[in-house]
Parts: sequence; C-alpha cells; structure tokens
Amino acid sequence: MRGSAFYPLSLILIVLCAALVPLPPWLRALGGGLLLGLWLFGLARARTGGRTVGYLPGHALLFLGLGLVGARVAIYAWLLVPPLSLVFEFSQARGRRYLAAAVYAILWLDLFACLHQLVARGRDLSGTGLLAWSAGVTAVALGFVGLGVYRLVWLGVKQVENPAKIEPGA
Repeated sequence: MRGSAFYPLSLILIVLCAALVPLPPWLRALGGGLLLGLWLFGLARARTGGRTVGYLPGHALLFLGLGLVGARVAIYAWLLVPPLSLVFEFSQARGRRYLAAAVYAILWLDLFACLHQLVARGRDLSGTGLLAWSAGVTAVALGFVGLGVYRLVWLGVKQVENPAKIEPGA
C-alpha cells in the first residue's frame, strides 16, 4: 500500500505533464488518458498491492521529457508503456511466467529506447557521442532485461513474494 499522499500527488503530476507537454492536443489527451487509466488501476488495487502504479511518476515524467525534446517517434513508442505495464501486472498475478517474461522484455526494451531518445535528442548527440551512448544503453538494457527474464522464468519469483524476506522463527 502506498502512502496517503502518493495518489493525489501522482494525479497532479499526470495533469501537469499532460498539460505542459508541447504536443498536439490529441496526443496529449491520449498520453494523459493512458496515465490516468494506470492511476485508476492503481487506485482500485491500492489495498491488494501491485507494483505497476509505483512507476507512474517515472512514466509521466518520461512522457513530458520526450515531448519537450521533440522526440515524436519515441512518444509513439511510449504510448505502449501504460498498456504493457497493465498486461505485465495481470500476467504476473495470474502466474503466467512466460507471458510475463515476454511482456517484461518488450516493456523494458521500449523504456530503454525511450530513455535513449530522450538523452540523445536532449543533448543533441551525433557521431561518436551518439555511438558511445547507444552502445552503453544497449549493453545496460540487454543485461537488465536478461536478468529480469531469468528471474521471472527460471527462478519463478512471484510479484508478491520477497525472496530476501526472512520468515520469523526460521
């Protein structure tokens, strides 16, 4: 369960990001609507938990950042993030490890691509700098996604379990 200030503050953040992003109104409304849907999902599941809503501030700020640097193609890729987050949450809750691993890989590779574009466009990278940035993001993304897929599939760690938690009396 999140703190009592999380949901109102994240709603304010969603509204601000959708209002401030310099995109056409239909794209702002679509992005804001997807974020609002993710927020409502988190609010509905506030008592039972779920990790997806915890990433909401980051998703909103990534949407704003991509709009501010003018990465229109990355905005279209970002539009997949909120629905994929929900699909990941549902597949993990239902115990479908392989589906959750596939969605996890797509989701995080999409997020890393958006982050790559945010920095590359924001810093106006080109030439060797862009190549170095791209190689670094690719290496980190593949390692991160590979370890996440390994954790989901072969270790079978469920969403609600904490593998580091020590049971009392053990």
